[in-house]
Amino acid sequence: MAGRFSKSEWDKIEAELLKKPDDYGLPDGGREESVVLGSFNIRKLSRFTSRERELKFMARFCARCDLIAIQEVQDNLDGLRYLKQCVDERVSGGGEYDLVVSDVTGKTPGERGMGERLAFLYRKNRIRRLDMTSEMTFDRTAVFNRYRKNQAEMDKAWAEFGKKMQQFNENKRKSKPTFVAPTFVTFTRTPHLSAFEIPAAGTAKPLGFIAVNAYLIYGAMVERKAEFEELARWMLNRLSSEARMVAPDFILLGDLNLDLGNSEKDREKIEDFMAELKKTVLDDKDSRRVYFPFIGKHPVTNKVIRTNARSNQTFDQIGFFTGQKEKRLPQLGWAKKYAKTVPMNSITGCSISRTCSLAQLKARHIKISQIPSEITWVKNSTNPSAII
Repeated sequence: MAGRFSKSEWDKIEAELLKKPDDYGLPDGGREESVVLGSFNIRKLSRFTSRERELKFMARFCARCDLIAIQEVQDNLDGLRYLKQCVDERVSGGGEYDLVVSDVTGKTPGERGMGERLAFLYRKNRIRRLDMTSEMTFDRTAVFNRYRKNQAEMDKAWAEFGKKMQQFNENKRKSKPTFVAPTFVTFTRTPHLSAFEIPAAGTAKPLGFIAVNAYLIYGAMVERKAEFEELARWMLNRLSSEARMVAPDFILLGDLNLDLGNSEKDREKIEDFMAELKKTVLDDKDSRRVYFPFIGKHPVTNKVIRTNARSNQTFDQIGFFTGQKEKRLPQLGWAKKYAKTVPMNSITGCSISRTCSLAQLKARHIKISQIPSEITWVKNSTNPSAII
């Protein structure tokens, strides 16, 4: 694992960022008319001793967001609370931000495992928290039925895993094997949900939504695909009862570990899957109801959007799953529509990392604008080179 940045390296990074913030995709400051939503994987965020410089740097980005989902928060919350403190220090109001944090997921208390939390950091005068927060749950009957339905495949996978473990224990295999589930049973880390609303201007109705913070498995492709598809299936099935939901829209923010090596073919596969899912679950052919703006190419530069430090993967995503009557949130085709008329800085990112270091920093954000009757993409005339 590479070492941390030195003091001189941090000085150089911060001087460059201070000089050219737009070139690195930071959201605009002073946004009275808009709201910025973001997603951030901060690797193993726990104690902040010796990480103060990193977290202060991250706070520079977070302070320009109004709601940001954070993944890889450890059981110890000191680092997350320090990040919030640093963000508060960067805004004039002080104490403007608050947290919603899940309990540990990914391990059973009392047993070994890598337990992590999921968190939302939000600005209270721009985003209001509603009265619902929850895990994405399944009843145990559904879990039992999935296992029973696929028991032959599961038994075969366990047998193969057992053989590999025996080879490892007998020093006939160099690396310790990992069990690969051939089908979805439940999430490795349970997604976290919390309801919020964006105040509207004038007499317009606030925009309520359920934010979904997800950190999906990083493992075999069959497992990644299964978790992503089940995540989408859960949200669309829930939208079939949108009248009884706390808010009738989902905004997914998280590290989905999607391996989009061939962005166009992968985008088509995802869109085909979503179209079929909407047809069977919602009996709805309206393609605008599911929108992933970071899958595919940027509408201005025509470059594939990447979200990791090496710029070769699109793991981090923001997705919109909207109710039947929702017309205010971004939807399929909006990016191209607004990109035709004026440079747009809505789909941008900030990524800085020393390879494999604890300073790993990945972020994606979307900017939406508040106007009396709707919320739409912001038209931004800042430096076009800032757009990925």
